[in-house]
Amino acid sequence: DVRLQCGSHEIGTGVRTVAGQMASERLGVSIDRISVEMGDSSLPPAPVSGGSISTASVCSAVLMACDAIRTKLYAAATAEGGPLASSHNEKFELADGKIVAKSGASAKVGDVLKAMQVGAIEEYAEFAPKGATPEALKKLYAGKPEFHGGEQDEDSVKYAFGAEFVEVRINRYTREVRVPRIVDAFAAGRIMNTRTARSQLMGGMIWGIGQALHEATEVDRRYARYVNRDLQDYLVPVNADIKDLQVILVPEVDHAVNPAGVKGLGELGNVGTAAAVASAVYHATGKRIRDLPIRIEQLLV
Repeated sequence: DVRLQCGSHEIGTGVRTVAGQMASERLGVSIDRISVEMGDSSLPPAPVSGGSISTASVCSAVLMACDAIRTKLYAAATAEGGPLASSHNEKFELADGKIVAKSGASAKVGDVLKAMQVGAIEEYAEFAPKGATPEALKKLYAGKPEFHGGEQDEDSVKYAFGAEFVEVRINRYTREVRVPRIVDAFAAGRIMNTRTARSQLMGGMIWGIGQALHEATEVDRRYARYVNRDLQDYLVPVNADIKDLQVILVPEVDHAVNPAGVKGLGELGNVGTAAAVASAVYHATGKRIRDLPIRIEQLLV
């Protein structure tokens, strides 16, 4: 069994799932035999669960730790007297709890651990993106993580990309705006889990509809207080506002970004939605609205 510990938080974005998936893949262990512990300050530190950084940061560290374990297992298995000593010049993989040589020879990981005379292998891995400041890890341990890691890398750009296509319908009498269809294409490096990635991107697209058409903070300037500070008065999209959302995941391989080849996509679905809605409104009405949300009264003028 594998025990994975990280101070990141699972807030519904799926980081616990993808961290377990990475360990399962690299160690050849069924995911149901992997225990992922998160959300405790006594665990190895991680950035906050926000800013589209969790999966890229956590999975890179998990990969590095797992690869260090693989190296130790291979070395023990192929050492003199080891179960795979005769295959020491071959390539190996981990699968189904076994170390498997290219020739087909294999040894159970449990037997290798016994030969090493250890009950378990423990590895601690740290990851900071290329181009991060020299103090990045020190700041992380101090509870002040950097959010611009990699920006100083002059060799490559490490951002995810998206293109968003929006259809709007505007009532000719009331000028009410509806968004019946959005088709978005995104390239975000390696997609660790298609289901959770699509869910994140669709959430961002819905967020963008709210930003474009519904959400506005109203302030009583006499008392400097928000007057729509709850879900009763602050308008957000509901099921009736959301119709057809299509997400296209564009394959992208980018190992320069980090060891896992993963890019952040938590907010990517939101970035272009409001702009696309505004452009569609312009095409439909000839009115270029640059203030959000786009209100009915702006289209009636």
